Amino acid sequence: MAKFNPAHLPRLLAASTLLWSVTAHAQHDHSPPAGSVKAEVVSPATHVAGKTGSTVLRLTGKDGKPLTQDQLQIAHTEKLHLLVVDGTLTDYHHEHPVAGEKPGEYRFDFSPRFGGTYHIWADVVPTASGQQEYAKTEVKVQGPPATKNKTLTTTTEAEGYRFSLTTEKNEPLQSGKATMVKIKVATPDGKDFSGLEPVMGAFAHMVAFPENLESVTHVHPMGKEPTTVTERGGPELNFHVEPEKPGFQKFFLQTQIGGREVYAAFGIEVMAGSHPAAPAAAEYTCPMHAEVKEKAPGRCPKCGMTLVGKK
Repeated sequence: MAKFNPAHLPRLLAASTLLWSVTAHAQHDHSPPAGSVKAEVVSPATHVAGKTGSTVLRLTGKDGKPLTQDQLQIAHTEKLHLLVVDGTLTDYHHEHPVAGEKPGEYRFDFSPRFGGTYHIWADVVPTASGQQEYAKTEVKVQGPPATKNKTLTTTTEAEGYRFSLTTEKNEPLQSGKATMVKIKVATPDGKDFSGLEPVMGAFAHMVAFPENLESVTHVHPMGKEPTTVTERGGPELNFHVEPEKPGFQKFFLQTQIGGREVYAAFGIEVMAGSHPAAPAAAEYTCPMHAEVKEKAPGRCPKCGMTLVGKK
């Protein structure tokens, strides 16, 4: 799973896909795309719950040819991110495969906790397009599946730390409406915790899946991102969230504390949006790449972030 590697820092700072000095939100909502990238698990055919298995994922381009590492750009310290969750939204993994023996193949160790179908989103930025894409695939796991749990939770504990989620004005999340989400981190004794370590170029990553698993939302905290391994974040993390559709969603917050990954999960019910459509903007720009300016809404060609309208 993902850990901040000091050896990555030089290329991290040089990567054109990230600008550390900005204050911005990062959100990527993706339904399974009809894009240029296809992902498939080529081995093993099935996994076994509770056991670690060496797994090979294949990426191919629109032309059917292998998509190799030199054809991918770095995004948040890595060229390939895998967002993996089981069908009950219980067991979440964030993996970073390495190049395999054959071109376009990537291998990683996968340790599913439960049986059933695991859904995988391969997060990549092909150099040819410069656009962030999510290619979706699945893998089968032998064993009893987890019990589906739709309990609504805004406070949870992980590794002894308490994570509390609140929304702007304590209003419910609504589909199609941008809302500020705040997560506060406390120590086991209830004190504010300000020791969040950098993980993949940020102080946290939050991923959300709807119950139907037809899309994925990936957000990073607002504010200045870390530039050194010694910087620390917390106790508050603020996220700009804009759910696409109403319904139950599971949010997974990924942090790093004391060199260990700490995941906190929240169950949230997204209400149907009732607000009027926003008027068209005169110009649209990327929060992280101010030089990108478009006349119509869309995504940044450099990092894939949703463009923000300006009048």
